[in-house]
Amino acid sequence: PPPLCGAMPADSNYVAKPGDKVAARVKSDEEENWILAEVVNFNQSSNKYDVDDIDADEGKERHTLSKRRIVPLPIWKANPETDPDALFMKDTLVLALYPQTTCFYRALIHEPPKKPQDDYSVLFEDTSYPDGYSPPLLVAQRYVICCKEDKKK
Repeated sequence: PPPLCGAMPADSNYVAKPGDKVAARVKSDEEENWILAEVVNFNQSSNKYDVDDIDADEGKERHTLSKRRIVPLPIWKANPETDPDALFMKDTLVLALYPQTTCFYRALIHEPPKKPQDDYSVLFEDTSYPDGYSPPLLVAQRYVICCKEDKKK
């Protein structure tokens, strides 16, 4: 499968284009969060992206972030029947967009999609539950990405 198909990462020299949706790691009030953002522009000389926070209401919230703080979202869905390698397997640690929000949180894959149009079923890390994970929630393929950080918060 090509890069950015499902779980396949982008090439290291890949540059997201203006208008592309990405996960961006932003710092607010001393906390690091992965948010859903849209690329405005990439500055080759500084190797930094300008991105707009999707969630910012009136007046976009713009962030300038280094390339390593940006993860391009998949462009194509993976077809489990033809490209099983392009799917995250059960129990893989990922970042997934929490339903009804524009933030990505750490989650474990509970069930990968069975058909191309299916969503992932994921368990979000959540300390309010006894075992530390939420009940299974559905997240669209394009909002499930490789988790770059291994350590717990």
